[in-house]
Amino acid sequence: MLRLLVFLFCCLSGVCQADFTLEPYQTQVASNSELPAELLYPEYFRRTDKISLKNLVGEFRSRFEFFVGLVGEPAFRSCFKMQARINKGIERMLASESRLPFNYIDDALIYNQSSPFFEYLRPVPLKTTDDCSFRSFGDLAGSGTVYCAYHGTDFSSRFYLEHQREFDAARPAFTAFDLVELLIFLPTLLIIPVIWLVLKKAILNK
Repeated sequence: MLRLLVFLFCCLSGVCQADFTLEPYQTQVASNSELPAELLYPEYFRRTDKISLKNLVGEFRSRFEFFVGLVGEPAFRSCFKMQARINKGIERMLASESRLPFNYIDDALIYNQSSPFFEYLRPVPLKTTDDCSFRSFGDLAGSGTVYCAYHGTDFSSRFYLEHQREFDAARPAFTAFDLVELLIFLPTLLIIPVIWLVLKKAILNK
């Protein structure tokens, strides 16, 4: 409910604002600059990767919910779908106008009804959480990407795959997810040799 009220406020406030100016968005963006930290390793994953009791319990709970069929879509996956809506709007604008009249995007450009980009967003992307903040990096008409400052960018996007080595280097080698996987499968790995020894002994006794 709170998200809906915030969204409606953004839309209504856009009606009351003066004509939207694109001048700040026409600043040239360097396509070869370093990837920002919020894109490489966003805050959402900084929090969930941390090995803590809260995260470990959350990882075990998510696996239990998956086992009993109560799986909900993770917030970051929903956010990636919203980013796809923005990308679709960019495609529509390029198809209609042959060029983008801006070099980067932010929430103001997306949600202000006076923005020339707003009419190409159907449906308008909703924020998955209150922390969501949409941005862009690089050339939007080329090799750039849309991302969320909190959730990052879609793992399946071309941009992510092209820079996967940089993304992997920014994240820790061992996370809460990895620890839970180890705790779940380690007993199995320990049992296998025991079973093998018991079977071997049984065969020899015969």
